[in-house]
Amino acid sequence: MSKIVRRVGAIAAATVIAATATACGSPGEGSSDGDAINVVLSNHPWQRGLEPLISQFEEESGIKVNVQTFAEQQARDRILLNLQSKSSSMDVFMTLPSREGPQFSDAGYYQPLDDYMAKAPDSYKVDDFSPSAIDGMKDADGNVIAVPINIEGPVLYYRTDVFEDLGIEVPTTIDEVKAAAQTIKDAGEITPITLRGAAAAIAFDFGPFFHGEGLEWTKEDGTANFDQPGAVTAIDNYATLARDFGPKGVINYSFTESSNLFAQGKVAMELESSNELNSVFDPENSTVSENVGVAKMPAGSVEAAPTALSWGVTMSPFSEKKDAAWEFLQWATSPEIQLELTKAEIAPPRDSVATDPSYVENFSAPTQKQWLEAVADIQENGNTEVGPVGTKAPSMRETLGNAIGKVILGDATAEEAAKEIQTTLNEQLDKK
Repeated sequence: MSKIVRRVGAIAAATVIAATATACGSPGEGSSDGDAINVVLSNHPWQRGLEPLISQFEEESGIKVNVQTFAEQQARDRILLNLQSKSSSMDVFMTLPSREGPQFSDAGYYQPLDDYMAKAPDSYKVDDFSPSAIDGMKDADGNVIAVPINIEGPVLYYRTDVFEDLGIEVPTTIDEVKAAAQTIKDAGEITPITLRGAAAAIAFDFGPFFHGEGLEWTKEDGTANFDQPGAVTAIDNYATLARDFGPKGVINYSFTESSNLFAQGKVAMELESSNELNSVFDPENSTVSENVGVAKMPAGSVEAAPTALSWGVTMSPFSEKKDAAWEFLQWATSPEIQLELTKAEIAPPRDSVATDPSYVENFSAPTQKQWLEAVADIQENGNTEVGPVGTKAPSMRETLGNAIGKVILGDATAEEAAKEIQTTLNEQLDKK
């Protein structure tokens, strides 16, 4: 099993970095040797895999990279503060366009990257990003606002030993997940399942439940779509799993809490991001690494509809060192670096990397092969709308989470939650 931090081989890395450092440069600008750039990153597997490689980029390019890393919400707050103040002290930052994209685009907080990408060398392979990844990096007008650094989505992690002991087949539908959870609960030895309960985090896991009922977040006229029977079904299924089969305190859970619980051997199933493979499978992190299975996101009553989420890395429009910032962006998202980062279980947003023999062959264990199949399904069939889309996306996700949370706690019915979401979302959505 590969560790989460690995270094590129010295010769290969030097070749990659030297090529990008000499070929990059923003349109019409020259060398940026000797510049220093400030980069703000969220604590994330991609960040943890990339940081040890940066010193080699610095050595070859002559560009000093000052990295600040924060927990996700702290990073988001720091980035927003820099952008709101139009500070030139931040040059590059991580972004989640599916969340803050409309808000940041509307405020002019992204430096458009189309011209930079158009003048990148052939070795950068601009057209190599998978459609689900690059489409998620565009604003409403189709402008590229960031470069994708990964692709991820919810998958079902499960304990192979528990399933075998209880004679449970791997679930392919939400109904089968509930049936498996009931069997595990009746056995009385382990918590059946864990999933997200924290209000701001629920949308990521809940999306496949909602889309699996054949629904989009909004209708063609831009109004909310929670007045449909399928919305009530999705809410009820999600809340039932959390309330009746989840751990105590699940209402406060995000990916960290769920993965820790699974890795400690205290839960039989985890519905969580494909990005969490290392957390639950690496023997250094997990006590159950020999008994981990990975399945595609189970289907709703209409279809299977996995969420496809991509983080991106981008440039501040207020940076005074855009040429150096672009050199770093191009290096960090180059085919060679993204291939190296697959060793840290970062699912690549590039098609050529996803099919590279050295990537595929590195995932030889049965669990890893299952994971590759699940990620391939996300890339091919994923819905890129992680939550309702609009300039108030963060608030809209809270709306979903708060209402579903009431059902988890037994303070509301699924019907009442659907009505609450429908009313509140219609006040928050950017109507057409």
